[in-house]
Amino acid sequence: MVKRFRKPDTVEAYNAAGFRERYAMENGNKSTVYLNGHKCYKFTYSKDVDYQDANGALYDTVEKRWRA
Repeated sequence: MVKRFRKPDTVEAYNAAGFRERYAMENGNKSTVYLNGHKCYKFTYSKDVDYQDANGALYDTVEKRWRA
């Protein structure tokens, strides 16, 4: 599924992701947020979906890791 993501930082996020983060990336909408000066991607999807564990997953592009 990584072919869907073309930007290098998004591909890097997908490769570093676990199941819950990959679910959010594949099924959610990406938005950019800034936390402590770091650019982060936030993935959210509908609250109607039964699986809510991954809703709101954050990837820090500066530290190159998923945030809790």
